[in-house]
Amino acid sequence: MKNLFIGLALACAVAGCATEKQVIGEFRFVNWNIGHYGNGEAEVSPIPEADGPAQAAKFAAFIAGFDADVFGISEYSENFTTNGSIKASKALFRGYNKVVGEQSGNICNALFFKRYPVLERKTKAFNDRFEDTYYLAVKLDVNGTPIWFVQTHLDSHIYLEGHSKDRANQMLQLIEDFKDEPRVVISGDFSVGIRIPGGNCFPAPEEYKVFEDAGYELVNVNGTGTYPCENPSQPVDNVIVKGLGIGEVHFTAPIGLSDHLSVFCSLRIYGK
Repeated sequence: MKNLFIGLALACAVAGCATEKQVIGEFRFVNWNIGHYGNGEAEVSPIPEADGPAQAAKFAAFIAGFDADVFGISEYSENFTTNGSIKASKALFRGYNKVVGEQSGNICNALFFKRYPVLERKTKAFNDRFEDTYYLAVKLDVNGTPIWFVQTHLDSHIYLEGHSKDRANQMLQLIEDFKDEPRVVISGDFSVGIRIPGGNCFPAPEEYKVFEDAGYELVNVNGTGTYPCENPSQPVDNVIVKGLGIGEVHFTAPIGLSDHLSVFCSLRIYGK
């Protein structure tokens, strides 16, 4: 399957600091809302057993094309087919280890990584929420450097009474919970946007500024639309890093596989 690249960013501003820091390593990271294999229209996979092998081959080819070291996945389902005869971790993420969080509705976070030892892991529900949103965090030993990888999906229902500050508070909770960690990758579907019930959603990339104020760098720094796949206008998907440098970045439209674009980045590890 040929990937359709719709966005390309050169090294971010932080790369300018590379001349002052020694790069001791680099790895490839991908964030993708996989939409339960149903283009975001179902909370479980709608793929029947008969179509499973052919569909799994398409997803596996798309995933393998990145040659990523770590994947952060939102809206994951372990059952790739309706009857569970094909498991996504084996059929799609071949050669990867996995850590998967609980599923509630369409919320399910997962992390896949090839060879890095797990040093620590935790799952934490957000204090303020309408949906059963949470983050899944795994500290990996990336070639001798400990890095926290945090996969999440934030609330979109902030238009409901009593929940107007939920998403903002979830961002603040992420910042607070990892404030003492030197190297962090936070990725997922952040649901940023101004939603009118039954109407439009207006892009709101300015919501990410709270991370920048806390010392993080945005991979999706220009508010590139990542949803919906056919006409991406909403910058809901992002990778947000602290203590690492950002190199190559691109956004890829997985035509027919999900309603979200994937976000790829190469991340640099600096020496002391």
